[in-house]
Amino acid sequence: MSKGLKSYKKWIPAVIVMGVISILSSIKGPYIDAVGLGKESYHINAHFFLFVALCISYYYATGKVALSVVLTIIFGIFDELHQIFTPFRNASLFDIQVDSLGAVIGGIISWKFWPKIQNKLKNLQKK
Repeated sequence: MSKGLKSYKKWIPAVIVMGVISILSSIKGPYIDAVGLGKESYHINAHFFLFVALCISYYYATGKVALSVVLTIIFGIFDELHQIFTPFRNASLFDIQVDSLGAVIGGIISWKFWPKIQNKLKNLQKK
């Protein structure tokens, strides 16, 4: 497999997470309430964990912690701006703060634990 194609494949997890976030942020407010996901705690946890996952997936693609955090925060800002145009949704500075916290935590996880995870995966492949 060529090196270029291999580097594109590293972006697949980030594209999937971005897609999931975009789909979820496109759901109209009444539908969220109708399926029982309208609680504030669900909303905050979803933002936090999805943006942790996004930052880790950016790190997987780029190998750079700071770039991953910045890209995640930028995506969070654009996601909130997108919600201005979604019926019964709005942009929230609080959500951007939660997204940014998720980005920082995702960056810390990537920086501290990714090398250990990679080594364990390589060891499993050798067996």
